[in-house]
Amino acid sequence: MKGGIKRRWMWVASLFGCAVAAMVLWTGASANQTKVVYVFSESCGYCTTFTPTFEQVIKEFPRWQVERLDVHDKRDLAEAERLGAEATPTVFVVQDGAVAGKLEGDVPAPALRRFLQKHLTKPLSGKDEGG
Repeated sequence: MKGGIKRRWMWVASLFGCAVAAMVLWTGASANQTKVVYVFSESCGYCTTFTPTFEQVIKEFPRWQVERLDVHDKRDLAEAERLGAEATPTVFVVQDGAVAGKLEGDVPAPALRRFLQKHLTKPLSGKDEGG
């Protein structure tokens, strides 16, 4: 009977170890990704007019993860400040945990599209062509 309990205990411990390893790998993988972060406020007039533009344009980039941070939420505000948000609305492109691009204000759809294309797609030449 004691051997059976020991085997079950070892099985549970190894299963737990696998779960922990999977979480560590998943966390590391999510840190090495690119995402779009939209910082906004429900009470911001500029956000009210820009949010529909953002939602429309971001649909053109379906493979990219989008995170929305409402500055009225304390956790969201802390993350927005960590990224360097100084105004709402602000759109960040974050690569491997670092800000790769920042766009502030109620900009028209073509400007947002150019910003996202610049930071989310690689030029055919392999070099950044500015813009």
